[in-house]
Amino acid sequence: MRAAMCVLVTGLALALPSAVVRADDPPKEWAFTGRTQTATAEVRAQVTGHLTRVAVREGDPIGKGDLLAEIDSRPYRLALNAAQARLKVAEAKLQMAKIAAANAKRLLENKVISPDELGLNAAAEAEATAALIVAKVEVERAELTLSWTRVTAPFSGRVSRIPATEGGLVTADQTHILTVVATDPMYVTFNVPESILLQLRRDGQAEPSKLSVAVGFAGDKGFPHEAKLDLIAPEVDPKTGTARFRATISNPKELFSPGMSARVRLIPPTK
Repeated sequence: MRAAMCVLVTGLALALPSAVVRADDPPKEWAFTGRTQTATAEVRAQVTGHLTRVAVREGDPIGKGDLLAEIDSRPYRLALNAAQARLKVAEAKLQMAKIAAANAKRLLENKVISPDELGLNAAAEAEATAALIVAKVEVERAELTLSWTRVTAPFSGRVSRIPATEGGLVTADQTHILTVVATDPMYVTFNVPESILLQLRRDGQAEPSKLSVAVGFAGDKGFPHEAKLDLIAPEVDPKTGTARFRATISNPKELFSPGMSARVRLIPPTK
């Protein structure tokens, strides 16, 4: 009997000629349309202040940790200096408390003071120790806050949009300074009808590691780009009757951009 291979495009099955197979043989592959996606981050200010410098331009390539912008650091540097001074005071007070406690211990041995007085000196030493810990934490907090005046890239990619302007006031956790878009790897997402998902599950093949994926873009012949399936969504969209699949494709030369249309071939393992 003459059979047909099912090719699905945006959820619609199209009949294409194929080799002669048994009527109960499953399709050897399916084709879908999808879109490229990637990681995107809206970089926001973590401290309030005036934006003194934007170190990049839209479209610039960036590496993880690269400087993107700077916020006026003067008030935060002063706060760090004050915290460091309080730390020195706390260290001196602890040293005095230790000396007083040691003297009290000797005086008690000579029966000059009562045990209660020794206890008071020990309590004072403990209080000074705790105050030193707090002072160290305040210094660490001030150092962290100061570091936030240097806005750095969360990952490698390119700068997309820069809505903030130099000299403007930015507010902590509110002002959107710029957007960073990852370029490598890229993701290709496509929707698979529930009938095919069920077939894959019945055959024990509904696992990313068991399915092969190849991708083609505009101008490509066939599906020349290898990809790795890394996600089969656990739910089906009731509006479309499809499940979201996602594959990862290498993009070291930045040939592909987010939002591109792609043709995806999904191949089950041969039995």
